[in-house]
Amino acid sequence: MTSIIILATSIERIVRQHFAMGNLTRSFFFSAVLLSTQAQLQAQNLPSTAQKGSSAQVQLGPKVAETLLIHKEAPACQKDSDGVKVMGTVVIAITIDKDGNVSHTRTLSGPKMLRPLALATVRKYRYKPYLLNKTPVEFKTVVSIPIDCIFHTGQA
Repeated sequence: MTSIIILATSIERIVRQHFAMGNLTRSFFFSAVLLSTQAQLQAQNLPSTAQKGSSAQVQLGPKVAETLLIHKEAPACQKDSDGVKVMGTVVIAITIDKDGNVSHTRTLSGPKMLRPLALATVRKYRYKPYLLNKTPVEFKTVVSIPIDCIFHTGQA
């Protein structure tokens, strides 16, 4: 957040020097710049922290979290030709504890038929602990699980 404020202050100086704007227009302009900069930082998957009491909650982008992934399993589904083929990607919000285990999962999107399989798969993931000030902390991220399975309908 500090880098955003420094950037906004720099931009404010440039705008004041080169553009004639009223105070209200300038305020709207700077609000837009701040929101845009924050969105760009999030798109770059930079970790962000939000202090809660004495413990920190860390939100990592998917690409950063993937660098910490040490055990990943493919969804355990059948590849037979009998049944209904279901393909899709399930997006899941996960919380990783201090030891690198998936401690909480929440489905964000994806085919309803594939969600239980995706949840079971992601719960087997293991991560390296994320260190904040040399101390392991819990972190949150989002994972996408692509699945291509055959589901048997029970009909002969």
